[in-house]
Amino acid sequence: MTKDASTLLAAAIKSATLTGSFSPAEVGARVGLDKLQSEIAARWLANAGVLELGFDSAAHFTPEYRKVHAPPAPAKKSRGKRAKISAEGR
Repeated sequence: MTKDASTLLAAAIKSATLTGSFSPAEVGARVGLDKLQSEIAARWLANAGVLELGFDSAAHFTPEYRKVHAPPAPAKKSRGKRAKISAEGR
């Protein structure tokens, strides 16, 4: 991964959610990349399977990347003693 691509990816993770979209040029400008460098880095990340690029200069994280980097789901709360007893008695 190139230095610009890793910088853009780190900035995108901080500024956008995994399910949201962002403009690579705007995110790149925040970290010191010009528009061309941001677009090249976004294209590199798209070729690597990290981003999907839209025709309107919007970028989205791929479903595969979201699945791998999603936070773990919270554990379900167990039912109380009373609910277990009533369920067993039926």
